[in-house]
Amino acid sequence: MKHLKNPFVATVLFMLLLVQQGFAQRNPDLPKEDEKRKVSFKEKLWYGGSVSLGFSSFNGQSNFGFGLAPMVGYKFFGPFSAGPRVSFFLNSIRVQGYKGTTLFNTEAGIFLRAKVFRGFFLQGELANEWLQEPYIDGTTKIKKQNLTRGNQYIGAGYNFGSGEGGGSEIGLFYNLAVPSDSYEQPWDYRFGFTWNF
Repeated sequence: MKHLKNPFVATVLFMLLLVQQGFAQRNPDLPKEDEKRKVSFKEKLWYGGSVSLGFSSFNGQSNFGFGLAPMVGYKFFGPFSAGPRVSFFLNSIRVQGYKGTTLFNTEAGIFLRAKVFRGFFLQGELANEWLQEPYIDGTTKIKKQNLTRGNQYIGAGYNFGSGEGGGSEIGLFYNLAVPSDSYEQPWDYRFGFTWNF
């Protein structure tokens, strides 16, 4: 009993109870024989995608970025789903006194998502990213170098859908692969749309 006085242990036990209740609930409007019908592979799939749009300007430098990131999830057990996610991001850079350039980043990986409570979800991702970094070497042109990096994201979000049909979602993810001394932000804010989640 003394462990229940610890707020962390009590919170974890409460969350496990909520997840267990979600497993135990059945839809009272459906007859039992309809609930036991075989669910096809296609019915267990859900689709999603996010859009990225950004603009910044500081000290003679401006950036404009646009990206798309489609994903497909497979509901394999209770609140858990997994699947592939890819992203494409274009970033146009202008620096005063230099010819502008456009960078193209691509990322491909897999994710694991768990519905925690109602629309709230937790998500982890492993991905490989092919990115272009800008640099200036003394000429009047911004040059770019190609790099590859393995990313690890952890995050959470909220989906505004009903589980059938269309929905939208917001999420906040942290990239563990971004070094602490990097100019990059490790936080990734996502706004997207889903179908059948």
